[in-house]
Amino acid sequence: MRTSYILTLILALMLIISAHGTASAATITGYEAVFLPYRVADSQVRFAIRSFKRDGRTAYLVLDPYAFETSVVDGPLDFEKPPVKKDWEATPFIKALYRYTAPHDGIANQGVISAEGFRDGVFVTADMCPSGRSFEKAFFERTADLGSAGKPAPIAVMITGLWIERHDKEFRWLIAQQKKGRLDITWVNHSYTHPYKEDLLLDKNFLLMQGVEFETEVLSTEVLLLQNGLIPSPFFRYPGLISNADLQKRLAALTLIPIGANAWLAKGEAPVPGSIVLVHGNGNEPVGIKAVLTFFDDKKAEIKSGSLKLMGLKDAFGKGR
Repeated sequence: MRTSYILTLILALMLIISAHGTASAATITGYEAVFLPYRVADSQVRFAIRSFKRDGRTAYLVLDPYAFETSVVDGPLDFEKPPVKKDWEATPFIKALYRYTAPHDGIANQGVISAEGFRDGVFVTADMCPSGRSFEKAFFERTADLGSAGKPAPIAVMITGLWIERHDKEFRWLIAQQKKGRLDITWVNHSYTHPYKEDLLLDKNFLLMQGVEFETEVLSTEVLLLQNGLIPSPFFRYPGLISNADLQKRLAALTLIPIGANAWLAKGEAPVPGSIVLVHGNGNEPVGIKAVLTFFDDKKAEIKSGSLKLMGLKDAFGKGR
């Protein structure tokens, strides 16, 4: 079962890369999760969290644990004298990773659900689960309009591989808004297939479904983002916001912080300052889109004046580091 599942994902990924590839697209091979602390010139700690070959040359996905940002760095890197454990465990990202991957009671909404001590902004996140519907272009345009000259509107796009596969034109449009400086997109992994069956109980559904290979779901989406010239963020959203202690442990091993929400608008949860707002940008929840557009209308003056800010996910940890 597991072998068949992995082979199916690999085949799908190869087909997508072939379909999406351009003359300038990098070929990503040998992709694997690693955890290699090292120091840069200013003695600050960095972590290589993925290693791979890019067009045959060694490269790493590197995490800055102070900025909560990732970047692709060509090898080789100096891992000969790594920082001691007490030093890298003291970095803000690792402290947050330990906090938010610690299991709690229940299986729903584990991870970050609101900002740590930050109360003059909201964090808009748009889930892009697999869907046959047209995406919510008007929502993304309205979000972009809330930015200002030289300062694009931040948004976290929770992306799945299968949505990319089925919506190439719309995916390219999102990338174009980022390149034009209209949207400041944090690309958050939302799994590759977003498995779900309507007749299954939650504790046996989504990524808890029998036969699902969690690490494959995560890493396949990262490869697809890199193949398209995008940088996977150090964050992850569980499909359905459903997980358990085992998934939390495995997510921590992948050096990813889970992102929940306390304002899932389609469920009637109202955003307040500090909220992580959840809407579906894939056409599946028009009620949530209507609610967020109403919120934008109601708060437009405050957002434009700066008294209420749209914030990027990395800033959710600004006062809790």
